[in-house]
Amino acid sequence: MSRRQQSPPSRFRRGRRLASSVGVLTLTAGLTAACSSGPEGTVVNLYGGASASKFDELIDACNKEAAGKYTIVGNLLPSDADGQREQFVRRLAAKDDGLDLLGMDVTWTAEFAEAGWIRELTGEKKDAAIDGVLQPPVDTATWKDKLYAIPRTTNVQILWYRKSLVPEPPETWDQLIEQSQALKDSGKPFQIGFTAAQYEGYVVNVNNVLNAYGGTFVNEDSTEVTLDDKAVQGLTLLKKLATSGLVSGSLSNAQEPEVFADLQAGRSAFSLNWPYVLSAMREANPEVAADLGYTTFPTVEAGEPPKVTLGGMNYAISSYTKHPEQTYEAAMCLRNEEHQVKAAIDAGDAPVLESIYTSNAEFRKQYPMGDVMLEELKNAVPRPRTPVYQNISTLVSTNLSPPSSIDPESSTSELRDLIAQTLEGKGILP
Repeated sequence: MSRRQQSPPSRFRRGRRLASSVGVLTLTAGLTAACSSGPEGTVVNLYGGASASKFDELIDACNKEAAGKYTIVGNLLPSDADGQREQFVRRLAAKDDGLDLLGMDVTWTAEFAEAGWIRELTGEKKDAAIDGVLQPPVDTATWKDKLYAIPRTTNVQILWYRKSLVPEPPETWDQLIEQSQALKDSGKPFQIGFTAAQYEGYVVNVNNVLNAYGGTFVNEDSTEVTLDDKAVQGLTLLKKLATSGLVSGSLSNAQEPEVFADLQAGRSAFSLNWPYVLSAMREANPEVAADLGYTTFPTVEAGEPPKVTLGGMNYAISSYTKHPEQTYEAAMCLRNEEHQVKAAIDAGDAPVLESIYTSNAEFRKQYPMGDVMLEELKNAVPRPRTPVYQNISTLVSTNLSPPSSIDPESSTSELRDLIAQTLEGKGILP
């Protein structure tokens, strides 16, 4: 889940990643151990990655399965991803051995691995951690071809639309804009909702439009800036959307709750948002929920696979834990298929195991858009994998805000120079 991402209502919030980014959006909470008489065996302290909705039930189930070998204890962290990261950084830098299992935003892997704060997974542990997992979530847990985390949740935005207004959903950005304009011309609800406030959710959408043209921010090992003419094309599209007259008048302040509210109130005909929308809308406005259609994210050319930005959360084992074996076992239990399905249904946490999307009847009933999600997940793209992601994210959200003020060529050039300085250690501090 994504840094500084939020989504309504509260039971559907998840960390980073939405932008999540969030994008994946995790709300951590203080949890109690399963045994009222006190923990049995080794205590595995879990920080982060605990959904607000019924996650204690998953901890209880794993503690019962452990049969005294270990006891998972959930611990309180700030509710926002920036606050979570700050606490992790401070404690890990101090080599605090009180942190065992870390629920990390998917954008933190490179930073934590490069600092030596999390353990590489090798051999049988690595094989088990990625067995059956979709490759893009595995990529978010990988740095310099080494696996440093166990993928637990993922996420992708999809295109929601009102079926009564849009009989045939658009495939491309051009079709989306044309259909929206036609609705506006006929006096019907027409808005295209997406996040563009100065926060991580906007960074997700900037990454989306770069992905659409095959653009990237940095190379694979984060040594060079790669912003080029593809980035100019992506920013041209973003500027076009922002100045089209087809978006909310408060676009530059729009985060996930505002985008959801526009859809709920009937102002939006289209909404680019996360999968939580259907379950949340069933509670917020059943009439709109019954009229919701869903399809893949728009592409530049019809027939192209969508390449959208991944959200989600991964479990990493602290380098300073005194019991890495039990911590690994605890993480794998919390991430097993049964618990993936439960977390998806109870808290809206998208699974990383492909088999859940294709063959789990309970999941497919609750997620009728699961096939759309799976299609996107197979081709999804992480945000820039770099130890200085926090800096890059801040530069992007600051220098490209508001989107209506973007000058594609000069904005790309300025951003290229700023990111280059950051890679050289001369940029802003996180």
